[in-house]
Amino acid sequence: MSNQVGFLTQRSRLLEAYKKAEQAVTCRTIPYHSTTYFQADIVNFAGASNPGVGYAVFRKNQSRTLFNYGVGNQVALGGFGGQSTATEAETNLGKASSTNGAEDFVIEGVSFHQRGARVGYAPGTGNLYVGGVGTPTDTDVVAALSGDVSIYDPAAINMPPQAQSPFNLENGILNALLPLISVSFLFDRKRTEKIGTVDVMPCTSAKSYLRANGEPSMNNMYRIPEGYLWRRDGQPDSEFTAQLNLERALVVPINGIVPYVTGGTQISPAAPTSIWIEVTMRLFGLAVDLPSAN
Repeated sequence: MSNQVGFLTQRSRLLEAYKKAEQAVTCRTIPYHSTTYFQADIVNFAGASNPGVGYAVFRKNQSRTLFNYGVGNQVALGGFGGQSTATEAETNLGKASSTNGAEDFVIEGVSFHQRGARVGYAPGTGNLYVGGVGTPTDTDVVAALSGDVSIYDPAAINMPPQAQSPFNLENGILNALLPLISVSFLFDRKRTEKIGTVDVMPCTSAKSYLRANGEPSMNNMYRIPEGYLWRRDGQPDSEFTAQLNLERALVVPINGIVPYVTGGTQISPAAPTSIWIEVTMRLFGLAVDLPSAN
């Protein structure tokens, strides 16, 4: 009778390896997360007409990498300011492409959600940005109008209503992007695993049913029962990144925002120059390492 090997998960393989080595281990289920963005350029805007309509175009072949930076590293999140320093809000990796400490992490689930939105206006656009009486002077507000700080605008005062408004509770632009974004896992910059498109990866955040991609609970994720093993530094498969690629272009009609000058005189609608949709990916699974000596 020949020996037959049945279905083995990466979790069972990893735990068996530690068991054979007769090593006590510490296990954790804290997920890893990383944040990036997709950009839309505003084109063909009829600024002289009312209400003023343009088109937000998400160009195809936008490629974004996740888990390639740690806290304190420089990261691009959209906006005209370029890069900023990553914080715990962007990622919980201590080192780019590496697990924290000396732990092995079995990737068993993935989630994906919109963290926020950014909008950038050209200087001198009405009183939204600079010049004139009543223009913003607070540094964070000015940064938000140049796309360097996230903005939450439920009344669509500064953000085009198609991007963020009470009439668009389901994050409509993101939902349109999801089936167009492919996902790949890269190990050691030489082995690529094609995972699929992002529309199979629900949002685990506790949101309303209108905003959640699926059931709004922490159990709502794309499950990978066999798992992928992200090893500790110094081992094969220890360098990990996730690659997102926008395979097709997406065009979204966008309304202009109507600013006001001194005295309440209405002027031509103002169009943003770009919109950035911030997205966060989380990896769920089991982390295993040796107990601390402290």
